[in-house]
Amino acid sequence: MSHKAQLTCYLCGMEHAPAQLKPGEKALCARCDTLMAKGPRLGPQVDLVFSLTGLILAAPAAFLPFVSASKLGDERTSTLLTGVVSLWEQGMRTLAILVFACGGLFPLLLLAALAALHLPTGVAWPESGRQFLFRAARFIGEWAIPEVQVLAVFVALVKLGSVVELRIGPGFWCYCGMTLSLLIAQRSFEFDATGPLAATSEATEASAP
Repeated sequence: MSHKAQLTCYLCGMEHAPAQLKPGEKALCARCDTLMAKGPRLGPQVDLVFSLTGLILAAPAAFLPFVSASKLGDERTSTLLTGVVSLWEQGMRTLAILVFACGGLFPLLLLAALAALHLPTGVAWPESGRQFLFRAARFIGEWAIPEVQVLAVFVALVKLGSVVELRIGPGFWCYCGMTLSLLIAQRSFEFDATGPLAATSEATEASAP
């Protein structure tokens, strides 16, 4: 993508004219030194690719078997939402909503927002739409923590492995792939524009890390 976009500091609101950043360079706000943009190291399309990959993996992660537990011939298979349903039925509804939102809904919404922000120039959102998506993605990013659920499954395997026979299903591996895709796509999310990141030499400082 060769798109240049007007950068506006999300912290102080100062606007900056567009300019191209090289891979690894950073654009800092001239007023408050907030990091607004960072040149992508792996190419301009990598964030879009991983965002779409995460969205594709989200469907099998939600519906395929997540973990199977068996003991004395009795086997139970759970999906991604089984734990949420169990918490809800046991009266822990606030916790159920948090687990569903932070481990399922928010990661999906964040992937969709990141994919939309990194669309090619020809199908990119208007500036007002990008600003809304940017603010939404920044807010959702604080709550989307699927890696915590992955860690919780591994802890459960260690704790319960000596009590029951546990088997990891394909849904869990798809969820791990979705989580990894989200983390990679989110790494460069320090800007409020799509495409190669932009800033001027007067308004920003570009420096290699």
